Amino acid sequence: MSGNAPAEDNQPLFARPIRLVDGVNFSTWPDLKWSRANTHIAAMQSKFGEWHASAPVSVEAVLRDDRQGIDLVARVPRGIPKHEWSLDLGDALHNLRSAFDAVAWGMAHFNDAQPTRPKNVTFPICEDEKRWKEAVKAWIGDIHPAFQERLRIMQPFTYASGGLTVLSMLHDLDIQDKHREILTVSADLHSVNLSGSFEYENHDTAAMPRVEMYSDIKFADGVVLGTIHAGAHIRMVGEMILRPEIKVQLIYESAAHDVVPMLQQFAVETRRCLDILMSGLAEPDESEEAEWTPMEVGPHSA
Repeated sequence: MSGNAPAEDNQPLFARPIRLVDGVNFSTWPDLKWSRANTHIAAMQSKFGEWHASAPVSVEAVLRDDRQGIDLVARVPRGIPKHEWSLDLGDALHNLRSAFDAVAWGMAHFNDAQPTRPKNVTFPICEDEKRWKEAVKAWIGDIHPAFQERLRIMQPFTYASGGLTVLSMLHDLDIQDKHREILTVSADLHSVNLSGSFEYENHDTAAMPRVEMYSDIKFADGVVLGTIHAGAHIRMVGEMILRPEIKVQLIYESAAHDVVPMLQQFAVETRRCLDILMSGLAEPDESEEAEWTPMEVGPHSA
């Protein structure tokens, strides 16, 4: 190790911060990877939008055999190209994650430096101080102190918000995508209007209908999404066809996340992180301090 160590807290690292510029003193690969990720994000959004506009997805009310309820049955005549969307999602996640590895590689080779252990050079995402120290020992301790500090402020252990962070989630999802499909598709009916769809065979029935929506089912053509329990014998008097809102989601740490807004947030936050890694934090003025607060990711489903 060269003995490069981060500057003491609250001390300037140097008079003129190093600014990494694509194609001038630094590789263009990080930005190329980030741009390619955005291409995959746009492709997934476009494909989903086209499918949603052209596929007449609906939910049909079907009288149950016992005539005491109505099943809400999904009708998806064209099928759901979930595998194709999953591939675009995986490519987007991989390219976003790779952009940070490319930054780490560039820092390790800045000014024609040659890392002593090049196989160890990856962008660290450390949940605790112990893992950070291991990363410093592995390769980070060899690079310029300014780069060490920029890498350090990105680490989840440096803040104690307790929420999900984009970089941690991105890293985990990239690993998951290598082993299995991570997308799910669901239908959100918001509310079910029962008026005019059925009537009780006995007009004196005082039963109160209730709606039961099923969970942990795969949305597909012919799948029963829920049941309207009437509480007594009924007959259908009108056709009831609902147009649901289709959601593409993934499950992360037991929470459902809508993929489209999640990816939009990933694109914004990773761009912000890359800019800080390349140029450092902005100099503070008299009214604010130079600090970086990570965006947190929360479930987007209702």
